[in-house]
Amino acid sequence: MSRITQELLRKRAEHNEMMLTNLEEISIHQEEIVKIENLDVYCRHLKILLLQNNIIEKIENLNKLRELEYLNLALNNIKLIEGIENCESLMKLDLTVNFVDLQNLEKSIQCLQKCRLKELYLTGNPCTDWKGYRDYVIGQVDSLHSLDGKEITHTERIKAKQLLPQLQKELIYAIEEEKIKEEQRMHEEKIRKEMNPDSEDKVAYTPETRKEMCLRQAKEKEDKERQRNPDKFKVKQETPLYMNDGRIRQCDEGGYKPIVNNWEDPENVTFKMNIPKYLDTSLIQVNVNPTYVSVRVKGKLTQIRLDEEVFAEKSKIQRSEITGELVITMPKVSPNEILKQIAERKKKEEQQKQQEQIKQQEMKQKQEKQNLDMLIQKAQAKLTQQIDDDIPDLE
Repeated sequence: MSRITQELLRKRAEHNEMMLTNLEEISIHQEEIVKIENLDVYCRHLKILLLQNNIIEKIENLNKLRELEYLNLALNNIKLIEGIENCESLMKLDLTVNFVDLQNLEKSIQCLQKCRLKELYLTGNPCTDWKGYRDYVIGQVDSLHSLDGKEITHTERIKAKQLLPQLQKELIYAIEEEKIKEEQRMHEEKIRKEMNPDSEDKVAYTPETRKEMCLRQAKEKEDKERQRNPDKFKVKQETPLYMNDGRIRQCDEGGYKPIVNNWEDPENVTFKMNIPKYLDTSLIQVNVNPTYVSVRVKGKLTQIRLDEEVFAEKSKIQRSEITGELVITMPKVSPNEILKQIAERKKKEEQQKQQEQIKQQEMKQKQEKQNLDMLIQKAQAKLTQQIDDDIPDLE
């Protein structure tokens, strides 16, 4: 059995440079996957999700994939359509050859009624053996444009709506018949095993038998691959953090040329490292310790010893969205008093300089105002004189 891990997702996202945050399409088929997981954590922007030919038993953990348009779960062990109510962009659902039976058909329909699904494929599911299956689904799910690859016509929908009351009654009887047949099958299977436990006779196709078959095939496939390529299964050893004598290893495997600054800030040590801006942040692992900093980028280690002890738990880790630069700000355990005094003196000098600039600006503005007032007074006096000259003398 396999799980949908971050490592598997990256492997299947090679077409997107192994980036997951903006991944829109992924195919994870024939991996013996038993559970849908982690897609809502790492791949929120998926539009196409192909999970066919696995042994998945439940549709789950998809409600956060609001951009998902096409979901393929053909050849799995699904018994009930569920867990897609919040997938508001979902238009196509393929459940070909699964195990949705009549007992779960009504609940499945209730889920589909909350979606905007346009295309649905249920060919090969037990429920499709019922003669009223197509009309029942069409009459219940108004959003569908096609069912099992066949377009739904306007006439067919009207007919299905008319037949719906009768089909709901027939479904109850069909479910009872299905239960009786299943009980009879299980009883016969039990007797067969008791009479001949070592028999290799063909057994019924059920989720359990399919799961058993898939796991057996996967085991045989893995054994053959181990014999053919044993190096593939060797555990890759990461670069150790410590040298043989116990000291912290200093290295830069990725060639990122990190910079550590102890002197500009009296209270903090700053670690800077230029990382490609398009590299997914999930590929970066940062570990801040009191005496050293470790950064793994795609498994390659960059590690620097610190000249001053820092508070690891109070450190601040940031990454620029524009340049991709990684910046770690680490508070010093023992701030440098000399640097602190220098910084304070510089701060005071800067404040004094700013105050002088403000005073000079204020004086300049005052002088400009005085000059403006003088001009206004002169203009007013000149205007008054012109008015007096224009008024004739009275005899």
